[in-house]
Amino acid sequence: MWKRGLITAACCGLSLALSGCAQPLQDRIDRAALRALFGVPAGAELVAYQGYPPMVGFGQREGLRLRAVYGLSQAEAEAFLRQARDGGWQPLPIGADLIRHIPFQEIPAPLDRTQGLFLCRTAGDQVLHPASTADCLAVRRLNDLIFGVYDSAERRVWISVQAGY
Repeated sequence: MWKRGLITAACCGLSLALSGCAQPLQDRIDRAALRALFGVPAGAELVAYQGYPPMVGFGQREGLRLRAVYGLSQAEAEAFLRQARDGGWQPLPIGADLIRHIPFQEIPAPLDRTQGLFLCRTAGDQVLHPASTADCLAVRRLNDLIFGVYDSAERRVWISVQAGY
């Protein structure tokens, strides 16, 4: 009897490993990658999060869309600002030419903010773990998007990573 349970558990584990990560585990992995990619301090409060697709199988993330909102304390905001400028974040407001250039709809970030910073990068592939990125306006066509808005009055960071492939 115990052998059947052990075999069943092993088969379930193997099936999960081959078909993809369970959503709670994938969400944890993705949230850690977002924090690293955007330089969000480890202690920042996660206010909202949405991840799609919910599972990964064989490394595929077609239609990847990750969105998060973080609230920062005063100390976290200061730490974030110190590294953000070196990380490619630029002063708000976002120019109309950039907004027109972004082909993705429904970016859940306030595009009309005027106090703070924004980031708009593209990787071409491996958008969540890019080897290198380019400014969104430096490329003719965006296949993916690494986008963030930091509102210094609210001390909030809205971030979005999307793949158009």
